[in-house]
Amino acid sequence: YALPVFWIGVLILYYFGFLMNIIPLAGTITRGYTHANFFDYMFDYLHHMTGPFIVLTLSFIGGFYLIMRDTVLDVFTQDYILAAKAKGLKERTILYGHAMRNAMLPMVSVIAVNVPYLISGAMMTEYVFSWSGLGLLTYNSVLTVDYPVLQGIFLFLATITLIANFIADLTYLWLDPRIRY
Repeated sequence: YALPVFWIGVLILYYFGFLMNIIPLAGTITRGYTHANFFDYMFDYLHHMTGPFIVLTLSFIGGFYLIMRDTVLDVFTQDYILAAKAKGLKERTILYGHAMRNAMLPMVSVIAVNVPYLISGAMMTEYVFSWSGLGLLTYNSVLTVDYPVLQGIFLFLATITLIANFIADLTYLWLDPRIRY
């Protein structure tokens, strides 16, 4: 949360792309390279995806960690955890069998809310890594005042939001059997 996404992207590009030559500097595939088969193409595509993946992961992981940590600490103060300890259950059983299932409930909601942001491609990350994705399309559509494309993008993201929330509700049913719809 302390560094902007584009700054993390520039640092990743500089160190891992320019200095170490581990990740590609731009694009979604290697220009001028003829792929032998589908798997070669996918490997090249995934190799180009490494930088944006690292940037988006680093930008989200801090918030996810804080939410999960606070939720687990809150769950450990509940009476049923004390009862499980009094029964003599192992710490591992208490943590994974009781605490984590209940601690995951808020996390599922947070992930569902963030799915459209991940799908849209995070405009700044796409811009830094020269990816032509939904975020860059949105940016260019705003600049050129292309309302039909923007409406299509917003409709797509609204649909993704509804699907993500539906999946979160189904996950709630699985994590907490007390919930009934």
